[in-house]
Amino acid sequence: MAEAMSPPPVLRKRLRRLLDLAFPPPSGFGRTPRRPATLVYGLNDPVPRGPLLALATQHAMLAVTFLIYPLLAATEAGLSAGQISALLSACALSIGIATILQCLRSRFGSGYLCVHIPAPAAIPLAVQAISLGGIGLMAMSTILVGLCQLFAARLARPLRVLLPPEVSGVAVTMLGVSLAGPALRRALGIVETSDFTIGGHALLTSAATLGTIVAITVFAPRRLKLFAVFSGAALGWGLAVILGTGHPGTGDAIAAAPLLAWPQLSLPPLRFDSSLFPLMALLVVMNLVDVLSVTVSLEKMNDADWRRADMGAVQRAVTACGLGNVLNGLTGGFQSGLSSSSVGLAFATQATARVIGITAGVLICATAFFPKAIVALTMIPSPVIGGILLYTAAYLVVAGMDLITSRRLSERRVFLVGLSVLAGLSVALLPLKGQLPVALQPLFSTPLTVAACTAILLNMLFRIGISREVGQLVPVHAHAFPFARDFLEQQGDAWGARRDVIAAAIPTVAQALELVTDSGLAEGPIELRARFDETHLDVFLLYDGEVVEPPKEQPSPEALLGDAKEVAAFAAYMLQRLSDHVRFGRSGGRARIALRFDH
Repeated sequence: MAEAMSPPPVLRKRLRRLLDLAFPPPSGFGRTPRRPATLVYGLNDPVPRGPLLALATQHAMLAVTFLIYPLLAATEAGLSAGQISALLSACALSIGIATILQCLRSRFGSGYLCVHIPAPAAIPLAVQAISLGGIGLMAMSTILVGLCQLFAARLARPLRVLLPPEVSGVAVTMLGVSLAGPALRRALGIVETSDFTIGGHALLTSAATLGTIVAITVFAPRRLKLFAVFSGAALGWGLAVILGTGHPGTGDAIAAAPLLAWPQLSLPPLRFDSSLFPLMALLVVMNLVDVLSVTVSLEKMNDADWRRADMGAVQRAVTACGLGNVLNGLTGGFQSGLSSSSVGLAFATQATARVIGITAGVLICATAFFPKAIVALTMIPSPVIGGILLYTAAYLVVAGMDLITSRRLSERRVFLVGLSVLAGLSVALLPLKGQLPVALQPLFSTPLTVAACTAILLNMLFRIGISREVGQLVPVHAHAFPFARDFLEQQGDAWGARRDVIAAAIPTVAQALELVTDSGLAEGPIELRARFDETHLDVFLLYDGEVVEPPKEQPSPEALLGDAKEVAAFAAYMLQRLSDHVRFGRSGGRARIALRFDH
């Protein structure tokens, strides 16, 4: 009976092909990432039950505190207490499920420890949607944002050439800068931006929180580092209670909430207003930039030999964000995105196992059934959150700088990075947002979006005039090493190639030049050509003469004392060992040595 009801094999194959086309399965670069020695629990490591629960609880607690964003939007829009409770429960359940999808290594998630939180940038859209059409319009706008993200995920792979490490580095750096503003306001107890009065008790609380996290991260034994953020938050919360810097009426609010209740999930009558579409489009672009910066940070944290962004992982991460937002809309929740704070927490604990994120997602889902827990976690003192965010911002700024300096910086890239950072800082330093149309204000609400969009545009502009393949004749009496060094460094600067790849290619290319010149294989001028495509650096030696015959077996060291042919064979064998791939043959009637270096 079951066999009769199952689809035929041909239909199953077609459905599988369509699924693979719409949601490609995970695939890597063909090499196994090298685990950094500092990690306590790596990406695929099993985690013992005790540390697993402690680490996942820290991530879940930090994520649930950001329910303050939908709470602020709902309060601003004038929703009733019952509507606010239903909104928070639906949001907690949705971000928990999205976190689980995100951490699973499947076609619907990045497979990294990425935790979902309510998106702060969605507050203007939520307030405007509720004001124009109530909960139904907010739900419809959230669903549309999710669907647009599912479509935008398909564009992630083609965008890889437009997102080299220096652009990704600008995004990660400015992500940290974007967190610095709200972090400092919370840490210093500044309530009104027009009144910069520093609260002494708030400063003391945030300093104790940040100091505890840093002290444990730097000086404590490796196992204790797992509890750095938890210890800092606990100490800061206790100090906030003593100094009176917590939320007033916290006890009454917790007491008023029921201990256990089913989440009030309902699909409100959907409405649509075309005036919100520009704002939704901006949020989709902002989510792409945010996902890129978060996933790149986690990739670097899990791979000691990180080279470039895995756009497949970015695509799956955006897919999970889209599915999460569709779920948010269908349940009456609030738009969500990836948490940059969880990246800082993973760095503090040196634990990036995906099972931690899956467990955190389960715990976040569980809080939807405990209204008291939701209220309590949204009542974490603001200075404590400020201390945690300061730690996260510091890590992201340095991680972004490391990304930027991993490439050779030519004049083009110096201005790309410098002008993009200045564009982002202009939002933080100048009151530009209020002078723009309402539809564009979300784009200029954080330094991250302005800096990242500027970097992408400048990267497209500065690629004009850069040839992907160049060549130069080798002078007759030129020394091999200086010539190869000058040629490759000049082109490496123009292409923005990685420093270590250029440094490794120089002596290998020099040895190939010496092989051709010293063995007398060339019967005329030698041409040195190079080609770069962001994934490989290919260097070619072209000359008229005899093709090099590489040995099939490893030659003995005595071959260096033999005739010119034996020495050439030994040098050809060494070229095979020093480059990622080498080929000896002919091209266009000329002998050729083709050297490839993975980038």
